[in-house]
Amino acid sequence: MRRRFVAVFRSRWLQCAMVAMALSYASECVNRNEPYWETDVAYLHWSTDVPAITVCSAASGLSADRVGPPMLSKPMFNEIDNTLSVNIIQRTNEFKKKDSTILCKNMFKNCSWNGKPFNCCRHFQSHRFIIETPCFSINSLQTINKKKKLVVSHFSKNGELKIEFNEPVEISLHGLVDVRFGELQKQYVTVNTGEEVELLYTTRQIIEDVSLVALDFAKRGCLLRDEKKLFHHPVYSKSACLLECALRRPEVYAKNYTLCDCPPICAEMEINNIWNGTQRSVDNVTRCILTMSKPATERLVMKAKKDYLDLIVIVACLLQLFTGINLLDIPKFIFKKK
Repeated sequence: MRRRFVAVFRSRWLQCAMVAMALSYASECVNRNEPYWETDVAYLHWSTDVPAITVCSAASGLSADRVGPPMLSKPMFNEIDNTLSVNIIQRTNEFKKKDSTILCKNMFKNCSWNGKPFNCCRHFQSHRFIIETPCFSINSLQTINKKKKLVVSHFSKNGELKIEFNEPVEISLHGLVDVRFGELQKQYVTVNTGEEVELLYTTRQIIEDVSLVALDFAKRGCLLRDEKKLFHHPVYSKSACLLECALRRPEVYAKNYTLCDCPPICAEMEINNIWNGTQRSVDNVTRCILTMSKPATERLVMKAKKDYLDLIVIVACLLQLFTGINLLDIPKFIFKKK
């Protein structure tokens, strides 16, 4: 094999030099490759997922409205960090001993999507862990059972989810792969007894393109789908990763949660609050109306400037232009029988 390489180099030294130059240029393209975001506006063909909606018990019934960004000055939890994992596990074990259906029926009264009623407790599923109080989510990929999928298309115009409750609750909107933990615990709306809360919002999605596999994590700064697996949750997200870190490595999480190695994901959902208002309900029913005011008309597609196919084309064109060598000729030179 070595003699074959030497013979090829002596007889075709110029072509070998051009091959080396082409490979060097391709290597430079790889080093300079970086992500960029391209706007996709072909919204007539889209179906936009409604954000995951998490409803938690608010036994205190205190008035609160925290749909804005979290404040760094506020503590992340209401308990000491080094006891957080113990308390979560204890609450979760106690919850498993109870009938979740009864707890759900005690919380929910009626549900409807775009005016069509549906069974609340069939589609609102409980979380895997009880962080503070029992919570139920719809449209989430992290619940034990995944049921109803709420989708808004360009032709449906809007999506209205109306929920009536038997008790005060806290409602959070977040990405489908997120869990209500950490900073997401600070973003919620409280619905007190006899109140009607209405929230209008829009969403914008960031979609990952297949070309991103050509970039390493250092250049992307985020994880691709299925790039990292979690122990308890079926789909990776930063919030779910932090929750598992708090459970499995409480000493690391208590010291500094940034040491948990939980980077964000590339495919994200941005939720923008347009308007929210609270008033006393006419029929004295505790109610919340969540409306996606219009379907998304803009998507950002995260891509790499050059993918593997682009690099192969660059090398092939340079070789053909300067040396007349086809890519298929290279293995022929190497493995050609004497």
